[in-house]
Amino acid sequence: MDTYNLYMDEIPADEGDGDETVDVEFRVVPASGDDADDDNTPVVAGLDLVDLINLRDALSQEIDNYALTALEAEATAAMGQEA
Repeated sequence: MDTYNLYMDEIPADEGDGDETVDVEFRVVPASGDDADDDNTPVVAGLDLVDLINLRDALSQEIDNYALTALEAEATAAMGQEA
């Protein structure tokens, strides 16, 4: 089974307000075809397909939890304004 390397690339972004921000982009590269140089090292190396699936599921669960918490807070705030 092939393994994969996970990279986090930082891309400078100018949002037009004078403040420079950084966008982050993730990419997954099969280790067998990875010809990365020393300046571009993976954040996580050696993940197999099962690890990638588990990572995806964990991230998805955290995103869902965050969204649900935000919706609950919004609903609570709306109910408080009605009273």
